[in-house]
Amino acid sequence: MFNISQQVKKTNWKQPEQDFQKKLIFLSILIFGITFFIGCENPITGYGPQPSYFEEQEHIPMLNVFGVLRPGNTGDNPLSFIHLEKSFPYTVFPDTVVIKDAKVTIFRYEENKTVDSLNFSYTNFNSVFLTTEYRHPDFFPIAGLTYGISCNRDGFPELTSKTTVPFSPQIVNDSIQVSTGKLSFYIQRDPLVALYDIYLITEQNVFTQRVQMPEVGDTQVTMDFQQNGKTEALLMIYAYDLKLSEYITYNVTIKPNTYRSDYSTVENGYGCFGSLNVLEKIISL
Repeated sequence: MFNISQQVKKTNWKQPEQDFQKKLIFLSILIFGITFFIGCENPITGYGPQPSYFEEQEHIPMLNVFGVLRPGNTGDNPLSFIHLEKSFPYTVFPDTVVIKDAKVTIFRYEENKTVDSLNFSYTNFNSVFLTTEYRHPDFFPIAGLTYGISCNRDGFPELTSKTTVPFSPQIVNDSIQVSTGKLSFYIQRDPLVALYDIYLITEQNVFTQRVQMPEVGDTQVTMDFQQNGKTEALLMIYAYDLKLSEYITYNVTIKPNTYRSDYSTVENGYGCFGSLNVLEKIISL
């Protein structure tokens, strides 16, 4: 005999309602997605600045440099280096972009006149450094002097730029105030600098802070750190020249529907050629 109660138990009367709810949710998501992508105004990202006109232009190959001049050495080897790459169209994916056979020359200037030059070679000084870059064994830049770069390679325009090496950061009155978990001091103003990175290195931790130099006056630094019972720590202050400061802090965020022009701190190329200097000081905590 047909048992109606058993049939009722086997039938899920809520299933049609659940199916309808799923379809309704899917339809709502679909409508929102279409509105999001084709609407006059994107509700999340919006529209940024647009170019006044579009110009069809082929890609012009250029050199891309990241060069840093800095006093100091590892053993007998100077720390300055030049990293060089090439640009390429977004439709092309080359096996490598690093250029190893360019002519890289560093010039020293006095009153805008060239007084000396050195050709850098592609080397890691017999594995002293982990990476191979353009270097010179006798190049030790001097604070306050201006240097220029010239990068030449067949098929690319000559890349040029200049930098003036900042002085080693000086702490005003050599005075550092230390209280419980807080370090404070002032860095003497240097017009060749716009940005500082500060590192406080203890036996167990590394504390960091980035500070921009104010428009006027010395640069105030206040750092929080954790006391670990040790009485000494290494304080390192990196001072970046104007071009490295700009390059490091440049906003590289990509916003959809927004035109972005090319950015560079060098001439006839991309990238940055800059300089820095460092203060290292053992302090009492």
